[in-house]
Parts: sequence; C-alpha cells; structure tokens
Amino acid sequence: MVQLQTQLNAIHERIAEAQNIVARRERSVKRAERNLEIAEDNLAQLQNERDELLIASWGDIPNWQVIFDLVNPSPAMYEYKEKWVREKGLHAGGMYNCHTNQGAFSVGFTTTSEHELYQNIRMVEFVMQYLRTDHNNEKTMIVYNVPTDNCCHNFVFNTGTGKYGITTDSYMSRSNITEFSTAEEALRYLQSISDTDIVPEPESLPGAVIYPDGDEE
Repeated sequence: MVQLQTQLNAIHERIAEAQNIVARRERSVKRAERNLEIAEDNLAQLQNERDELLIASWGDIPNWQVIFDLVNPSPAMYEYKEKWVREKGLHAGGMYNCHTNQGAFSVGFTTTSEHELYQNIRMVEFVMQYLRTDHNNEKTMIVYNVPTDNCCHNFVFNTGTGKYGITTDSYMSRSNITEFSTAEEALRYLQSISDTDIVPEPESLPGAVIYPDGDEE
C-alpha cells in the first residue's frame, strides 16, 4: 500500500510539471498569435499604402486589367474597383474564378427591351477584353436572372472557335452549351430565356434605342 502511494505521489508530481509546461506553452502561443496579428495588420497597412500610391499614379484613367485581376484586394483597391465598376455599369459577380485567378463578372436581363440588349452587348464586348481564358480557351461570365432547376448558367466566349455560348452546369459539371456566332445572337437568346418583365419600358421605344456604332438608321 505504501509502495502504491509512493508511485501515485511521483506521478502526481510529474502531472503537475506537465500541466505547468502546457500552461507556459499556451501563454507562448497566445503571445505568438498576438504578435502575428500585429505583424499581419502592419503588412496590410503597408500594402494599402502601396496601393494608394499606385492608384494616385494612375490618375483619372482606370487600370482595367488590374481591376479585373483583383482578388482579396486591399481597402484602397476595393474602393477603386467599386468606383470604376459602378461608373462603367458593370456587374461584379462577387465570386472568384479559380481557373483564371480573377474576380467574376456577370450578365443578365431584367427587361425585354432593345435598350437593355444593346447595353449588354457593349458591356460584354468590353468585359471580354480583360477576362483571361481558362484551360478550355473560354472567357466566362456568370448569368443571372434565368430560371434554374438544380443548375446554373454561364455566358462564355471561346477564343479558339470564336463562338459565344450559354452553358448549363449542374453539380459543377457542364451538361449543355448552346453556341452562337456573335455576341448579339447569344445575348438575344439569353434575353429570351431570362425572367424578364413583359411590359415595354420607355427606353425600349425606337427613339431611345442605343445602337452599336455605325448601325443607327
């Protein structure tokens, strides 16, 4: 019995020592975490200062390639992107394209008007200049306002074939693509399958239609 108590006392001493070591290590980890947080905040501040200098150097001309390539931007770059995207009338998708390392942009329709159609044609032509191609030689935009049933749709331009397409994707795999020769054909089709209103809008009247350059009658 005495021998057992002696053994227990020895183990209790070792347990107490181990507990002290754990407590010291926990304090060290907390200090390290605080130091890491301080270092990360300092790094973020320096990166933001750098971006403020870059933005100032660009003046009033937007650096569109930088805007399209932004992922996890600093506060300065985020505000810069939001400003120019809003002024240009683009739709940032709020998502990330892991195949191109770019932020996503989207296209969609809310009306059946020719006005909105031609707005989207010009917008798509502009966006495609700055989107990077993925491993399928495609530049991709997210489609919104199209009825879905366990699927999603994308607007794509294949740089290899020169064709535009509306894809249907289900469970992260493409199940269908409808191809067109021009952006206008693809967007007219997209407008026809979108969840649009059926009441003509004032801007859809012939006198208010925005035609592509050189196509005005």
